[in-house]
Parts: sequence; C-alpha cells; structure tokens
Amino acid sequence: MIKKIIIASVIFLGITVMTKAETIFEPEWTEFCPPRYCDSNKNAFSKDATYWYKRRMQFEKSLAKCSEYKGEKLDKCYGEIREAEARKNKVWDVRQEEKYRTTEYNREYEMERMRFYGAHRIIESLKK
Repeated sequence: MIKKIIIASVIFLGITVMTKAETIFEPEWTEFCPPRYCDSNKNAFSKDATYWYKRRMQFEKSLAKCSEYKGEKLDKCYGEIREAEARKNKVWDVRQEEKYRTTEYNREYEMERMRFYGAHRIIESLKK
C-alpha cells in the first residue's frame, strides 16, 4: 500500500513539474518561407530568390541575438521574430498580388493591341 502511495506521489509530482515547465520553441525558417525559396543562396538567379536569401540571413542574425536570453525573455524574443516575419510575409503577399495584377494587365493590353493591329493590317491589305 505504501509503495502505491509513493508511486502515485512521484507520478503526480512529475506531472506537476512537467506542466509548469514551459517549452520554448525556436522559430524555424520554414514557418515563414515559401518552400520553393527556402534553399535560396547568395547565387540566386531571380530577384525573388535573392530576396528570400537576404531575408533568411537577417532571420538567422535575429535568432543569434535571441540566444543571449533565457526563459521569458527568450520566449519574448522569439515572439518578436515571429511577429516581424509575419509582417514581412504580409508585405510580400501584397507585392506578389500587385505583380500578378500588373502582369495580367500587361497580358490583356498586349492581346488587345495585337487584335487591333491584326485587324488594322487586314484592313490595310484589303485596301491595296
């Protein structure tokens, strides 16, 4: 009977200690970066890949600064990194949407222009 009480106490104490201990997870680059750009390097061939490479370098510098902290300060530092990266991702999304709209507009404009000049050429050839 005493063994059962001791085992139950140890288990209860272990559960209590485990629930009070906070686990602080370091932000991962893959949380923020689109998969196609996560492995970008300094020799990237596109502006987008270069952007994500530079951003990853800044992310890693921020993580290094956080390594100076422990406990609540470390958790706060990681939280600030996550917030900053989320803001940067919103800006990225807006820019990508704008780029898409511009591309679509240009595509439609070019098709209209080709239709007009195509019709114009037909009319001109019929006049001859």
